[in-house]
Amino acid sequence: MFPWLAYGHTMPFLKVSKFLAQNGHRISYISTPKNISRLPKLPPHLSSNITFVEFSLPQVDGLPPGVESTAEVPIENVPYLKNAYDKLQGPLTEFLKNSNVNWIIHDFEPYWLPGVAAPLGINLVLFCLFNATALAFLGPPSALLGEFRKRPEEFTVVPEWIDYPCNIALKHHEIVNHIKCMDDVSDFQRMGQLIQGSQFVTTRACFEFEPDEIKLLIKLYQKPVVPVGLLPPSLPSNEDKRDDKWDATKSWLDSKGEKSVFYIALGSEVNLSEESMRQLAFGIEKSNLPFIWAVRKRPMDEGLIDNIIPPGFEERVSNRGLVLRDWAPQLRILAHSSVGGFLTHCGWSSIIEALKFGRALIVFSGASADQGLNARLLHGRKVGIEIERNVMDGSFTSDLVAKTIRQVLVEPEGEAIRANAWAMKEIFDNEELSNNYLDGFTRFIEEFAPSACQVESISELPIDQIPSLKKAYDNLPDPLTEFLKNSNVNWIIHDFAPYWLPRVATLLGINLIFFSTFNATSFVSMGPPSALLGDLQQRPEDFKAVPEDPCNIAIYEAPRDKACCSSGVVASITAVPLNEDKRDDKCEVNLSEDSMHQLAFGIEKSNLPYIWVVRKLPAGCFLSHGGWSSVIEALKFGRALIVFSGASADQGLNARLLHGRKVGLEIERNETDGSFTSDLVAETIRQVMMEPKGEAIRANAWAMREIFDNEELSKNCLDGFTWIIEEFAPSACHSQV
Repeated sequence: MFPWLAYGHTMPFLKVSKFLAQNGHRISYISTPKNISRLPKLPPHLSSNITFVEFSLPQVDGLPPGVESTAEVPIENVPYLKNAYDKLQGPLTEFLKNSNVNWIIHDFEPYWLPGVAAPLGINLVLFCLFNATALAFLGPPSALLGEFRKRPEEFTVVPEWIDYPCNIALKHHEIVNHIKCMDDVSDFQRMGQLIQGSQFVTTRACFEFEPDEIKLLIKLYQKPVVPVGLLPPSLPSNEDKRDDKWDATKSWLDSKGEKSVFYIALGSEVNLSEESMRQLAFGIEKSNLPFIWAVRKRPMDEGLIDNIIPPGFEERVSNRGLVLRDWAPQLRILAHSSVGGFLTHCGWSSIIEALKFGRALIVFSGASADQGLNARLLHGRKVGIEIERNVMDGSFTSDLVAKTIRQVLVEPEGEAIRANAWAMKEIFDNEELSNNYLDGFTRFIEEFAPSACQVESISELPIDQIPSLKKAYDNLPDPLTEFLKNSNVNWIIHDFAPYWLPRVATLLGINLIFFSTFNATSFVSMGPPSALLGDLQQRPEDFKAVPEDPCNIAIYEAPRDKACCSSGVVASITAVPLNEDKRDDKCEVNLSEDSMHQLAFGIEKSNLPYIWVVRKLPAGCFLSHGGWSSVIEALKFGRALIVFSGASADQGLNARLLHGRKVGLEIERNETDGSFTSDLVAETIRQVMMEPKGEAIRANAWAMREIFDNEELSKNCLDGFTWIIEEFAPSACHSQV
């Protein structure tokens, strides 16, 4: 378990830990010393299955010494806390290497975790403490990682992918405020990379409250979304020493009428300006209703500040108001029958606690993270009323505060709100329902893990995660060396990846053959070892020029194999039309949503019959990504090629080769970003398939059968290869390979 450094995150992670431990799973709960010390003591029967692992938080410039949570810093300093959290990558990696962990259940922040887990064969679950409504608003990984929303105003409208009626969007002041807590890697980028890198996603939600939203998430993420339920907290026991304030508070509440009191708590991280605190206090006072206000110290650059309530306020309201400083027994207060409403900052944990006891909500968004979205959700579900605020700067008046409090608690127009909130107890205070979701989550892990989701090939990963697979592959020297020591191998025929193999083989006196599945043209373009190992080709533009050799082979700019980037809708480019041969091989070409649209529209505009097979391979006239195996299969049957480079590995070089040899025609694309139009797709398909100018291409492709479908020629080449090994091999001719 690896939560973010906030109390509202560490507690739900602990609740899930306890349930998993209760079902026999061994848990390593990882956080910093101060965050672990704030957690409640474990029940004795679970202590053997849960181990708390403390990592000291690295110091970074800008973060005061000793700070370990979001409650200790103002929002504009949270980026320093994220920088420090990111530096836990090193100690976490070392811990994982020496453990037998199968799963990491992690929070939204450690975007680097897939790169750590994949080489170690560890599965990931993104446990997001937002509800499904907030996650649906944020959108799919392509939106989180792409250029879809860059300006604040783009977050103030309901996004286009929401396929059900809703009012969910941020206000301008909310997104501007949240941006303050983001560092160089935005929260959206962090979420997007973790959604892509996890085996599945879980969220603090349930179908009974958010059915449409959860279904949409499954569609947006294209992977399992397994709700963990609402995780409603249990009332603390009488032995809880932190509840020492409760006796006095309970006596005060006992003296009030049923549902006559409203409770105010703005969480541990909401930091209002002096003017906002003044308006809020005066509004509470003007409501003329009894209240309890839990006031926390405000985090500032100089530390925690205590004097945030306007002078004279407490004296004026002492006959009907109770101010609790620093910490309050919130759950006990909300459970008391005298409490009828809750003025909340809209943290999801606080909302769950309020609706567990059916308390109507006076909605005052804390203006960061998911709080604004939760405010819209509560207002839309008619379980609360939102205090009106200026959408640009978040300002408000005390009169509007007082008016909203009275509407929710006592006015006739709030009667439906109060009834709806009370009815929510059936969902939010349903222990059986909560346990059913936790049971389902646990079963999903048990049935999914660990070998069922082990990634072992590039076809199982988006291109941006292939570096992690290479790191895992590079962990094979030890088992391979042990195997070789106990064998009588003379030769190793190997691929391009194990650069460490010459060192292993030399020590054991074993000969090596580098067998590359690229063609000779691609090798010529890459050049001699001095070029591959030197500084000749370091920038993208260096790969665009033809090497010092007479040919037409160069790579377009934006070589995606270097950048290893992929976004949007994933689809495989394989073949268009006419082939009886089918295989189950997977393909690794991933196109953006726009590129898929242009390709599809171009195929449509060609007005020719076609078969488009996704993740299976036909031939005929073949619209190919340029993989060399696919090219060989096409030319074996003499099929002319419509060349569409997949833009990784050797595919771009193959595209130039086929175009130059006049056995195919390459679809024109922008050299810088690879974009293209559907009209060019259609035009190229028609040229290759049927127009007179493609006649030579069709003839040349057909003639290639003499080479590519020549079994005798293929056998002669294999014979020659075998002869070289036998003549060269140490033990004459019967070597082991």
